[in-house]
Amino acid sequence: MTISVEDREVILGVLNEVSGYVGDCDDWVTIKKQTMLNLPSPLRKNFSTRDPKTKEQWLNNFEKELISYYSSVTGITLVLRTLDERRDRVDVL
Repeated sequence: MTISVEDREVILGVLNEVSGYVGDCDDWVTIKKQTMLNLPSPLRKNFSTRDPKTKEQWLNNFEKELISYYSSVTGITLVLRTLDERRDRVDVL
């Protein structure tokens, strides 16, 4: 999957906006959801989908790059938690 420079810039811009209001949240799925809510539909195709059977998330290479970028900008390392782990947390948006 190749992402154009323009699309990458839009996605990074939205990710920066999201980082401004999520506080110290370190949950990748929460950040991903907030980012995707603010993106036009065609750009959402760059993100992975859940496993159809287990409903668990997985990371594609672009998302790994976004997590690294987010860490360099915010100092927060995002964590991909399992569905059960996310359900047990109360500090997500």
